[in-house]
Amino acid sequence: MPDDHERIQELRKEIERHNRLYYEAAAPEISDRDFDALLKELEKVEALHPDDAPSPTRHVGGRPLLQFESVRHLVPMQSLDNTYSPTELMEFLARVRKLSGELLLTFTIEPKIDGVAIALLYENGKLVRATTRGDGTTGDNVTQNILTISNIPATLKGTAPEQIEIRGEIYMPKQVFLRLNQERDEQGMPAFANPRNTAAGSLKQLDPALVAERGLAGIFYGFGAWTGQKPAKSSLVQEQFRTWGLPVSEKLLLAESDGEVIAAVEELGRTRHDFTYETDGAVIKLDGLNLRDELGSTSKAPRWAIAYKFEPEQAETKLRAITIQVGRTGVLTPVAELDPVLVAGSTVARATLHNEEEILRKDIRVGDTVLVEKAGEVIPAVVGVKKDLRSGAETVFDMPATCPSCGSAAIKDGVAWRCVSPACPAQLRRRIEYFASRGAMDIEGLGEALVGQLVEAGLLKGLPDIYSLSKEQLLELDRMGEKSASNLLEAIAGSKARPLWRLLNGLGIPHVGVSSARDLAARYRTIDALAAADRESLLKVHDIGDIMADAISAWFQAPSTHDTLDALKSRGLNFGDADSQGAAADDKLSGTIWVLTGSLSIARDEAADMIRSRGGKVTGSVSKKTTHVLAGAEAGSKLDKARELGVRILDETAFRELCGGA
Repeated sequence: MPDDHERIQELRKEIERHNRLYYEAAAPEISDRDFDALLKELEKVEALHPDDAPSPTRHVGGRPLLQFESVRHLVPMQSLDNTYSPTELMEFLARVRKLSGELLLTFTIEPKIDGVAIALLYENGKLVRATTRGDGTTGDNVTQNILTISNIPATLKGTAPEQIEIRGEIYMPKQVFLRLNQERDEQGMPAFANPRNTAAGSLKQLDPALVAERGLAGIFYGFGAWTGQKPAKSSLVQEQFRTWGLPVSEKLLLAESDGEVIAAVEELGRTRHDFTYETDGAVIKLDGLNLRDELGSTSKAPRWAIAYKFEPEQAETKLRAITIQVGRTGVLTPVAELDPVLVAGSTVARATLHNEEEILRKDIRVGDTVLVEKAGEVIPAVVGVKKDLRSGAETVFDMPATCPSCGSAAIKDGVAWRCVSPACPAQLRRRIEYFASRGAMDIEGLGEALVGQLVEAGLLKGLPDIYSLSKEQLLELDRMGEKSASNLLEAIAGSKARPLWRLLNGLGIPHVGVSSARDLAARYRTIDALAAADRESLLKVHDIGDIMADAISAWFQAPSTHDTLDALKSRGLNFGDADSQGAAADDKLSGTIWVLTGSLSIARDEAADMIRSRGGKVTGSVSKKTTHVLAGAEAGSKLDKARELGVRILDETAFRELCGGA
């Protein structure tokens, strides 16, 4: 065994490596608890052999990225000491009372958001700089990326200090994380590990437009520099933040006795799944700011605060089988079939295993006792195997060499296996479901169950067959009545006139989603023009790179694509010729940039199409470039930001009048 001095060096090297993975690469290899255990061990050994050498116990983990400008914090950004032990939490409370000389103290208890620490510098109410924590002294200037986040105000409401540095977290909402991973699974791409890492990776994008698409949000709870008079208590600081238009935690509890603090922590533990963001604990802080100043800090963390970390909610269950799910692009995704078990408030019986490499890395075998956790409290995932419980009867899983749906050969495509048969019924069902979905051709009534019936009955063998269905055929299906059949046929007929971008999105062109479909439709106007575009031309389209350009070209060159497009054209679908070509409605909104917010009486897509067909542009966040905001009921932070920036705000009545009474 290494002696203490050797162990110190080993631990420092290992912890620094994990710090780089966590803070800089946003790709940690170990859990927070395992990392904390390494840090605790290092602290204990260093206490026996103190030295002045640099150590991760004396600084925060990240280094500034080379791609961004390095900025020095006005006041160092420290991390918090943390614990998983109720006993250590009680020791912290006793220590604070002893250091302050006060027995009656007030503490704040709030959710610990599992996000990326950020500092916003406002001068005279204007956001002038946003900086990541970095190494605690110097961070990365990510101002342009932060300005794309819709719930962070560019200008504070009311009267603000001459200078204030507001601190909080950037996070990815759990539902946004779920949507992104569903899209990545469909494309055969590795899933994001959790919302925190995804938020960190998103914030490091060099193109703010890409950051804007990730749907990040912010929440704020503290400050660094603050000129002028400030409130006396932390709880009052959060009230002031809310007045300025900054998002703060909806759950801030106050407690005096140790019992009240413990009860507040337990309450947050019970309600942790109710928040839109991922939480991994509770933060306990002394409320009085003057007392905080008296207690001060160590070189790394304040003495007046601690983070109580919740144990990850895991459940132990048996993995009975691994089945294969076939996606619309042919990606074969292994799925764990589990004995049902309660995890994070819901029963889980299936969990994605993502791909073959994930199974091999974790050494997951059929018959194993496994640990199941909800990644981001949203997606069930197998996070570990209880190898000590193996009986020897477990079997190693091999990815099938053929598609389980059609029997065709499967090929390795990056980390994914893929069925390449265009006749695969599982792919066909998924393709038709996607084609008919709201984000594509929006054929109401053509959902998963009905598509399954139609494919099984042999009535749908490709996308063009949708437009050949008859009422007589539909009435022969289970639970299909006269009215339902008529409504479906009417919806199918109506979809023929959908704008080109919807058709491009629905066709399943590799890597083409809603945003790129809009860009391609705007650039080429018709499918024929897009099909004739060469690689160099495609690369000039916004956000289309080498891989995407090659995939689009290859898709249009395939004989099966020619057959599908010819059949759809013969059935009367709009291939772009019926679109507005940028000005057909009346070009009244040419040069305008719109943001939609709140609840509208019409679908958002419909309102956006009305704007685009009149020459306007629709974006996701309010900025200085925004010219108009269409605000429905219960509009939130986007409306506030529009008012701050003096953007013209319209309700639906005014919007329709502007569009010419549409």
